[in-house]
Amino acid sequence: MNLRIAGSISTNTVKKAVSWNVGPHGYQKGKKEIHQIFEQGPPIICLQDVRIPKRRKNAVKRELQRVFPHYWIYITTAQSSRKDCRDRPYVYSVLTALHSAFFPKVTQMRCHYSRQMDPDTRREIDGRLSNTQAQTPTGTTFQVINIYQFTAANPTGQTDMWTTTENWINKQKNNRIIMQGDLNCAHAGCRWDYAQPLNKDIGTADNKLEHFLKNTSGCFHAQQEHTWKGKECRAALDHVLTWNFPLPPQTARPIPKSHKKFDHYQMWTQLPHLDFPKQANTARTTQPDFPQRIDTVFFKRHVDDWKVRIKSQIQGDLDDNPTGQALADLIHKEQKILAEEVRWLQDKA
Repeated sequence: MNLRIAGSISTNTVKKAVSWNVGPHGYQKGKKEIHQIFEQGPPIICLQDVRIPKRRKNAVKRELQRVFPHYWIYITTAQSSRKDCRDRPYVYSVLTALHSAFFPKVTQMRCHYSRQMDPDTRREIDGRLSNTQAQTPTGTTFQVINIYQFTAANPTGQTDMWTTTENWINKQKNNRIIMQGDLNCAHAGCRWDYAQPLNKDIGTADNKLEHFLKNTSGCFHAQQEHTWKGKECRAALDHVLTWNFPLPPQTARPIPKSHKKFDHYQMWTQLPHLDFPKQANTARTTQPDFPQRIDTVFFKRHVDDWKVRIKSQIQGDLDDNPTGQALADLIHKEQKILAEEVRWLQDKA
């Protein structure tokens, strides 16, 4: 969804792509650090484990729209059937943001799943994988894949995720593709302080990454430093992979010291200047900042509440002989109220 209202973004001469797993805090508790990334104006931002539930998805988009108007925002989210220690279902969500000055035209894509895939796994992948196609001002097309891979403890989920992305990439032929995210696996020699030999699931996960790269002819740079730190071990689990478009090595940027304990470092990758020209005028087609469709069953259940809310705000307060300006003001007021109430109804869903 596009952003419209003016905000404050610093201008950097060096264009970079950013990837960061925001766990364990997610968007709500990591908002300050996330906004600091947006303020630097990178062309590509990929965030994983933002933990945005479906009911909060549109509210988060609108919040970002008010502050950072130059970004296209896409959020995918899914609720798992599995629950945490507090008996709450896990929420998996990734957020992709593309700067409209570098990508004036953006379309969200959808990968195709195998019919044999487990329904729960398919649903969870919907919240762990985002694919967008973006066009630069010169007409060059890129695909940006934001991925939050399953952990090594879920080998079936990892295999299904790799198979889904592998099938998609191999159908793209010569398209330029940039994949960023937490792959929950490492290249050879990129795990430190682990007990040897490696746990079977961890070793299998790392082998799947190499197998995926071989089958898709992907380009990568093995990290020389860790991007994730556990209690007793470290690993380079966050990666930038490309196809038909080589990039220089990425840099792991530690989070500034604070009371918050983030599990992952931010990944910053320099983008070639000539391939990402910046458009001076970022004007684009304005889309409404709320969905055009609302679930029919949900609407019928809440339509009476919706009518009461609107009736209490729209009062026929015109004079007997209203002027044309008064009529225009009333129409504008009613349109604004209706739009706000549609957002309220959608957020409830």
